[in-house]
Amino acid sequence: MDTNMLKILPLEKKDAACIVKWNENKTADFLVQWAGIGYKYPLSEKQIIDRIESETSSSGCRIYKIILDNDMIGTIELMRIDTEAKTAKIGRYLLNPELTGNGYGSEALEKFVSIAFNDFQLKKVWLSVFDFNKSAIRCYEKVGFKSVNQEIRANGWTVINMEIINPEI
Repeated sequence: MDTNMLKILPLEKKDAACIVKWNENKTADFLVQWAGIGYKYPLSEKQIIDRIESETSSSGCRIYKIILDNDMIGTIELMRIDTEAKTAKIGRYLLNPELTGNGYGSEALEKFVSIAFNDFQLKKVWLSVFDFNKSAIRCYEKVGFKSVNQEIRANGWTVINMEIINPEI
């Protein structure tokens, strides 16, 4: 796979329609799996635009899109950026459901972790994934994330917290 084809760029308001389309005919549980409590079901462009406007003005979150050959194929966020501890959480990671299973997820995540480590000078990034999301867990492990603990969420789902440490710091 030519890694020059895949890029990580800031999410723009015009990208909201694409994210809403990926959530069409999906359940409220699907939205919770990738977005947590950040959005309400059903997802709307207004919710995404409001998030872009509010979160990008804050230093604690950066919202990105994943581009392949000039087409948006996903979205991902760097959240809870702690400049003192040099840590952040990766969240709201979603790939176009039609493209999963092709290696784009792990390639995009590798590039995103590189941005977190190099551009933000972070020591550690972490994420949470539900234990039944086996393909996501495989993707995260392929990139180098390690499971650190598990917890039960209010909805009864088990979440696995995973992290990756910057080898350069």
